[in-house]
Amino acid sequence: MLAAAAGLAGETLLFAERHCSRLEAALREDFRVVLFLSASLRSEEGRLKILEEKLRAQPEVLEVRFISADEALAVLKRNDPELAESVALVGDNPLPAAFEVRPAPEALTHLGFWLDGARRLADWSDMRYKSAQLHALLRLRFYAHLLRTALSALLCLIAGLALALLAAASRAPAAGRTRALTAWAGLGGACGMAFAVLIALPLRRDELLWAWPPLSAQAALLALCACLGWSLSLWRAES
Repeated sequence: MLAAAAGLAGETLLFAERHCSRLEAALREDFRVVLFLSASLRSEEGRLKILEEKLRAQPEVLEVRFISADEALAVLKRNDPELAESVALVGDNPLPAAFEVRPAPEALTHLGFWLDGARRLADWSDMRYKSAQLHALLRLRFYAHLLRTALSALLCLIAGLALALLAAASRAPAAGRTRALTAWAGLGGACGMAFAVLIALPLRRDELLWAWPPLSAQAALLALCACLGWSLSLWRAES
């Protein structure tokens, strides 16, 4: 029962960590900072090229894409035709050209400082990004780190328990009893892990979120559950 509880807890943590990491990666791939050009920059093609190269040269920039005013209007027509029609009533295309920048993952924790550096490169009319998406991304990254820490602590606790009992044991247990308790603990751990998988299985409908934990991590968890049974055989022999 103890091994089944450890298997259930460990597999649940593995699933939660993988899903947090998967969702964080999806949000990170979609995150962009849009730098809108001022009116003085839009007509200077040579200066735009230099500015694009400067943005690409930034150490924490993965991708830079120039979006012309015509391209921005075409995207607006595709995504929101009614709004595009109302924009067309103004006459000339009022949408500004812009640079769409994908920051590196390490830049997201200090995006404000990165924006200060980008602000010094040119006279931008505006700088926009989805703040709610950034906050969700950083929280998911934190939870993934927290879950990995909890998993590491669980591993260390079980390994420490086994080593402590091995050091305290004055006589070896019977080989048959050791194998039996180890096998029962492995089976209990597998049952706990299977129960966690059944609980998480409905999430398979969400392709954005679903991800299997690595097989190596699951094998390590199963081995830890068996190790728990082996350490209990030492405790029983000693008592």
